[in-house]
Amino acid sequence: MSEYLPLCAFRQGLLPIPCRSCVWWQTVGSQRCSAQDAVEKRHRWMAHLETSWGTSGFLLSDATGGPTPTVHASISFAPTAAVPRLRELPFGPLPEAAALLFCLTLADGQPRSQAKRVLQKAMAHLKSRGMEEVYALAESDGDRDDPGACRFFSVDLLVANGFAEVTKSGELVLMRADLRGLLSLVDRLETAVRRMLHNEPTPSPAAWTHRGA
Repeated sequence: MSEYLPLCAFRQGLLPIPCRSCVWWQTVGSQRCSAQDAVEKRHRWMAHLETSWGTSGFLLSDATGGPTPTVHASISFAPTAAVPRLRELPFGPLPEAAALLFCLTLADGQPRSQAKRVLQKAMAHLKSRGMEEVYALAESDGDRDDPGACRFFSVDLLVANGFAEVTKSGELVLMRADLRGLLSLVDRLETAVRRMLHNEPTPSPAAWTHRGA
């Protein structure tokens, strides 16, 4: 059995090792910083976002109740205005009332269906928080939803979940989904995944506390 855990700052250590100290989306420029500095910058970014907007993603983990959950997949999201890297990408300013999805990861051995499962969960959650549209960046090679390819999505994965191309620059494709008309589609997709997996994780009340599992 598995469950969704909100990606809070205090759960940063549950992210895949390369992601814990990655601040590509949370910073601008190409200057590298030490792993420790990156961890601290990401933690500050997540903590600030929690106080002003809410948690910035989901972790799909086991539900064994152990002290350190095993994470099967993760995804991040934030208001477009809170993602500094967007200012350097060649797509112009995105609507401030929209959200950006990024950094979808799958643990080794996880089926690719888990990517759709987590993406759909994030979209439904953003809809419930009043977001009307969501953006994501894809690479046009068509095979970027494999484990470890977390910075960008695949075009096929996004299209299969209701996204449409907005514009393109080189290999990067800006994609958009209108959540106002997409909720019924998301519900149908989640139902299909639930039937296939015979299990739909739901967040437990303890999952939203700041000192939970």
